[in-house]
Order: sequence, then structure tokens, then C-alpha cells
Amino acid sequence: MTSITMDQPQQSRLFAAIHQGKIAVLRCWAYLGFIGGASALAMFGSNYSESGYIFQLLSMSGVVWGGAGMLVGIGVGAVLTRSDDTDSPNWQSKLVPWLDGVVVLLLLMGLWTLFEPAASQISYTDQSNLVSVRTIMAMKVLFLFSAACYIAQLFAPESFIGKVASWCAWGGVYAGGSSLLLRWYESYQFLGGEIGHAPVSNLYEVFILLCCVISIIYLSFERRYRTTGLGAFVMFLVAAAVLFIIWLGSYGEADIKPLVPALQSYWMKIHVPMNFVGYGSFAVACAAGMAWLVRARLERSGKNAKLLAIFPSLDQLDQLSYRAVSIGFPAFTLATILGAVWASQAWGGYWSWDPKETWALIVLLVYGAWLHVRVSHGWSGRVLAWWSVTAFVVTLFCFVGVNMYLSGLHSYGHLG
Repeated sequence: MTSITMDQPQQSRLFAAIHQGKIAVLRCWAYLGFIGGASALAMFGSNYSESGYIFQLLSMSGVVWGGAGMLVGIGVGAVLTRSDDTDSPNWQSKLVPWLDGVVVLLLLMGLWTLFEPAASQISYTDQSNLVSVRTIMAMKVLFLFSAACYIAQLFAPESFIGKVASWCAWGGVYAGGSSLLLRWYESYQFLGGEIGHAPVSNLYEVFILLCCVISIIYLSFERRYRTTGLGAFVMFLVAAAVLFIIWLGSYGEADIKPLVPALQSYWMKIHVPMNFVGYGSFAVACAAGMAWLVRARLERSGKNAKLLAIFPSLDQLDQLSYRAVSIGFPAFTLATILGAVWASQAWGGYWSWDPKETWALIVLLVYGAWLHVRVSHGWSGRVLAWWSVTAFVVTLFCFVGVNMYLSGLHSYGHLG
């Protein structure tokens, strides 16, 4: 198997045709221009309100500001393509697949809204007929089936089942991501739009986000490094999260509910997703650590050569874990800093040693120490594999345990 330290494997012709070249560069700059126009609408547009911004963006004002931004972006892209070698990989070719994915999610969300029940049939007390209920169910099925396929692939490495596992995982990402956007839209359909908010306000919603983030990070690694054997461990964690989502739904946590006062801030839309980039990366690092321990045991036993063939090497797994932590640690650090700013606005102080804040600091120290001994002292192998697994257990308590079982300013995630 190709070492992870080598250059990125050659992309498929289809992927290269879509995400490289002049069209890809222009598309990237068009997206960036639209984002700039949408931001300008929020800062300089008339009648801006945080709760109604999503609808303002879909109005004529949004078309004008966003369209103007797109035109400027396309113009910038056209100038740059004259001098740059657009056929070779560049930062635009790396960014545009992610922006394409966001556009697909938005288009799927728009498609799902066409199947929403009539306004007279939407009830805050009974939300079972919302389309998001069915799309979230599709996400659960796809992720669970993907996990089963990845595990089956370990025993049939030459079969087609590995591709099915990847396709189902991507399908789960798009089903889950579009479901969250749809819940954002649906939240404005109740009580005259008074409870409309971004869908990252309770454990049910953020666990859907977590499943998607873990899968996206892993699938990106899989495409780049061809490490399909790791998928069984990553998607095992995702499947466990899906089962927890199902359990939360049985407690009535699937319903869209009003925000608690502390969460009624634009900081929620920034702080929470950034946190989950950290959580998702740490989950992938944990899966790589689990895979390292399993492979090391298989190698010691001298058996199951066929099973070892699909596993990444010990060195690859060690480096994958390092790359995942290298993504997660800065993201989680930034999220913690943003959380302190949010806390200052909401509660009047940057840091109060609330249980959530304390455990977030513990997570930072654990992974900071992991990176320190890995980079400065050259540690690798079994110790860091166990460290990755144990650190993720600490992370899970910070994420779930504190919200559900400890009292404090962040105790809005408890059941009931």
C-alpha cells in the first residue's frame, strides 16, 4: 500500500475534469463572490435582522447583492486564469469541491421544501409529518448500511462492497447535511417564525452534525490516501452516534424547540460548527488509534494475512491519527476562544470555570500534550494509539456528559 507520506494519489479523470481547469477556477471565484455579496448584504443592506436573514437572502435584495458579488468574483477569476496554470492543482481546485458540496446541500434542501406539508397541516405539537423526519431517517439507514459494508469489506477486500460503503457514507452526509438545513427552514414555520434558529441547538441536532463531520473528514482521507480499511472503525463510531440519535428521538428530542436565552446569538452559528470540526477530527484520530491496535495484534499473531492486506500500515495509521489531531486541535482551540467571547456577551465574563469550560480546557490540554510528544519528542506507535482512544473518551464526556449530567451554564442539553 502506498505510504501516506508520498504525494497525493492521482485523482480520477472525472474528479479532475470537474475540479481542475479554468471552469473550476471561475466557479470557485463565483462562489467566493456570492459569499462576499451575502456578507455585504448583512453589513450594509437595509432592514437586516438576524432571525430573518435567511429569507432576506432569498429575496430580491439577496439576488442583487449576491449576484453582484458573483459577477465580481467571476471577473477576478477570469483575470487570474490568464496568467495561472489552471490545469495543475492549486488552492482553487482544493477549495471548489467543498463549495460544490455546499451548493448541492442547498439544492437538496430546496428540493425537500417542495414536499413539505401545507401550512395548515404543520403543527408545533406534532412535527411527525415534516419532511426532515424522513430525510433524517434516510441518513440513519445510509450510515448504518455504510458501517456494515465497511466491516464486511475487511473480510472481502477485493469485492465491490467497499465502493458501496463509500457511496452510502457520502449519501448519508448529503442526507444529514440537507436535513439540518431543512430543519433550519422548518423552524421558521412554527409560531410565526418566532423560534427560527440554526439547527445546532440540542443534542439531537448536533449529533447529526457530528455524524456528517466525522464522515466528511474520513472520506476526504480515504479519497486522498486510499485507506478504505480504516472505514470500518470510523463508521463504527458513526453508527454508534446514529444509535444515540435514535435513542434521543425516543425521548422526544427530535422536535424543533425554541432556543434557550443563552443560545440566542449569532455566535452559535460560528462556535458550535467549529467545535464539531474538532470533535469529528478527534473521532477519526480515535478510529485510527483503534485500527493501529488491531493491526498490531494481528501482526503479532502472524495470522489473517488477507485481513491485513486491506488495513493501512502501522505507519500510515500513526500519520493519519496525527493529521486528524492536527486538524482538530486548532479548530477546537479557536472554538474555545470564540466560546469565551460569546460567554462574555451572554454572561458578562470570558471564563467562569463552568463544568463545560473546565472540561473543554482538559480536552485542549490532552490533545496539546499529544501533539507535543508527537512533534517535539517523536513519540509514535502503541502509546499514542491508546492516547488517541482515551483522549476521545475524555472528549465524549466534555461533549455529552457535561451537558446531560453536570449542572452549570451549559446544562441545556439534558433530556426532558
